[in-house]
Amino acid sequence: MNENAESYLKERISITLPILNISVPCNTTCIMTSKYKHLLSIENFKAQLEILDSLINLIEDKIYTLRYEIEDKFSHYKANINIDNLVYAIYKMIEEGGNMVLGEKIYFGNKEVAYGEYTVLIGFHSLVEKIVKTDSNIRSLCDEIRYLSESTWEHFDKNIRRSLNES
Repeated sequence: MNENAESYLKERISITLPILNISVPCNTTCIMTSKYKHLLSIENFKAQLEILDSLINLIEDKIYTLRYEIEDKFSHYKANINIDNLVYAIYKMIEEGGNMVLGEKIYFGNKEVAYGEYTVLIGFHSLVEKIVKTDSNIRSLCDEIRYLSESTWEHFDKNIRRSLNES
């Protein structure tokens, strides 16, 4: 294995997926704009990156499906929410735990999720809690996104590493 391939494997360059800010290994487009673009001349490496591209596309599809499902459930609050921050919050609450902070606005971490009259925010917060605890479709989508995201790094560690070791 050459020094550039070793450097690439050690550096573990990544991209961040939209809305959920999930880090996954650098895809083909990312590699093309990096100092490692010459590695694309290795056929097996390129083939493994194409598999990674497909996984990332699938994850992005799941993220946008999750966004659509959540947006639909909160349609009557639409004027008072940041839908991307809400999707992020629900995903994190399901996969990692955590709570929203209810006050004049609703926050999850440093992300503003909703604003409006306190009584409306209480109803909104209750709906979030119900979805996080009982909505099997939303929970399943979140689990699939987490599993697929983890599998991108497994693919990097096993298959992409092997393709460079064999070159």
